[in-house]
Amino acid sequence: MLDPHLLQSFVAIVETGSFTRAGERMHLTQSTISQQMRRLEQQLGCPLLDRTGRQVVTTAQGETLLGLARRILGLLARAGERVSEASHPLRLGVPEDFAAGAMTAVLAAFARQYPEVRLEVQS
Repeated sequence: MLDPHLLQSFVAIVETGSFTRAGERMHLTQSTISQQMRRLEQQLGCPLLDRTGRQVVTTAQGETLLGLARRILGLLARAGERVSEASHPLRLGVPEDFAAGAMTAVLAAFARQYPEVRLEVQS
């Protein structure tokens, strides 16, 4: 199964044309992005990027994956949106000293009893 984080990094590399800029976009180091691409290419058993020139470009297999990766990531985002839309948000503003005390146990019990309610607590 393909890791969505690896797909996100792959798309970021292609869109920015650089491992360094992709790392900046993803808030990761350039070396982490490189490691992720090695893992993805190992999983798939083929090179996805041509790194020989100054700019990073996709191979034929990389171009195929790019379209699929964008669709997969879009579906994952939509799934997350749909699930969060199905839940009911409950927003509470609580003083910090009160939230850290007895309120924690009460909110935890509430969350267990009403899993369809998404608690948003700000102090």
